[in-house]
Amino acid sequence: MNTSQRPTPVEGTYTIRNFTFESGETLDSLTIGYAMYGTLNAASDNLCLIMPGTSNLRHGTAEHVGPGRAYDTDRYCVVCTDSIGGGTSSKPGDGLFDKFPRYTIRDMARAQYQLATEGLGLGTQQVALLAGASMGAFQTLEWLIHFPDSVKNAVLLVPAWKAGNTFLMATKRMFDIIELDPNWRDGQYHKHAPLTQPEAGQRAAGRHYFTWTVTDDYLETTPLKILDEEAERAGNGFASWDAWSLVRRYQASSAHDISAPFGGDLKKALDKVKARVLVLPCSQDRLLGLENAKEIATGIKGAKCVEVDSNKGHLAWRPLVGSAETNETTQAVKQLLT
Repeated sequence: MNTSQRPTPVEGTYTIRNFTFESGETLDSLTIGYAMYGTLNAASDNLCLIMPGTSNLRHGTAEHVGPGRAYDTDRYCVVCTDSIGGGTSSKPGDGLFDKFPRYTIRDMARAQYQLATEGLGLGTQQVALLAGASMGAFQTLEWLIHFPDSVKNAVLLVPAWKAGNTFLMATKRMFDIIELDPNWRDGQYHKHAPLTQPEAGQRAAGRHYFTWTVTDDYLETTPLKILDEEAERAGNGFASWDAWSLVRRYQASSAHDISAPFGGDLKKALDKVKARVLVLPCSQDRLLGLENAKEIATGIKGAKCVEVDSNKGHLAWRPLVGSAETNETTQAVKQLLT
């Protein structure tokens, strides 16, 4: 691996005027935030666009970005986005709170398609590499289906074509925990002065959610002190969000189903994909499940599937330079692009 330092990212935003959501609701202006590593070439054919997971933002995949890494800055201009609902993108916490449109994964994909084609100036030029982990993979799938001619290569890390019952049970209990915090105030916390977020509930929800993202083996073989620290980090991450921003993000992921616009026909949805696709599930992912990912791989013509075996489960996607999981991911992506 080239150990040269990755470029310093340039922060940017793109505003879409009069954005209409799948629900029919509209915003006069919708902003999408991003971090750009490197620059587009004259032909604009070197864009690698990375979309985030549910509680992740534009810098969450930074350790996958750089010279010789999975998203190679020696080869691509890498753009990591925030997506609707978080970070520097338009989100409930900007002021609308529970009145913010109930957006979907398809809304997110469409907004980022507009970022690429209009904001970054690609026009009809294809995105060279489109990728994401977890909810980022959800968005990637929707993009591949609804804008099939716009992408050359795609990488789906720990993906699912539909949010299954395990994920739904985890997120439902997460919402229950947040609602138990008195500061939630039936979702009207923002109407009380001083505005006090239900941070205790959010922290507890994050600690709860962490245990679903790893495996029983990981929990039983990792020292309890380390597990407590990891759960606390997850809780602090949840508490760093405005509560409605966090809830709306997980509601979007919970409603994920690429077959919905096709009357529940998964084959019809996946038949739309034209890009060369790499599916990178974790064989021990209990949150989204291995079989769900395999259905994607078998349903997309020519797709390649590389199972990463790790007791980190759903979190196997997380970049940690030098780890077996990250090395395997980097190698698989390089082979796709050979």
